[in-house]
Amino acid sequence: MGICSSKKELDKIEVPSKSFFDFEINDIDGNLVQMSKFQGKKAYICVNVACSCRLTTQNYVELVEMYKQYKDQGLEILGFPCNQFRNQESKPEPEIKNYVTQKYGAHFPLFQKIEVNGVGAHDIYKYLRYNSELKINNKNEVKYVPWNFAKFLLDANGNVINYYCPDVSPNDMMKDIEKLLKN
Repeated sequence: MGICSSKKELDKIEVPSKSFFDFEINDIDGNLVQMSKFQGKKAYICVNVACSCRLTTQNYVELVEMYKQYKDQGLEILGFPCNQFRNQESKPEPEIKNYVTQKYGAHFPLFQKIEVNGVGAHDIYKYLRYNSELKINNKNEVKYVPWNFAKFLLDANGNVINYYCPDVSPNDMMKDIEKLLKN
């Protein structure tokens, strides 16, 4: 039984009427960023990250390598720190940024800490969850993101193509990413 099958909580949400590129969020330095700033890429990975999780090292190492290899071919990785899972992202934003850049060489865009589940979930995560396999058929209900390092793969138009459970290695996403990059 993996991390994905362990959570059964649901959120009832309003259907997000925006496209992915219509959202805005503060980056890790506190600057308001329009997601449209990232438009023009072929593939996007949105991932809720944490510095103190058993999945941290493997995910950051693989995401950083993937970013180096594919960013010039049209891949963008967007990291959303989240402290909703056992206080595993308790550092303030400047420390998160320093830690992941120094320890892992992470230079993909990072944002301020957000919630991915519940009443306080950021609209971007409501959109991602609603437009993925986490949506319950014909209902305005979505399953919770079960843990840190859940990954959403989006195409050039900001459509969610696939959802990957937290314990799925970023390297196991390569075939799907390469397919989008060829378009």
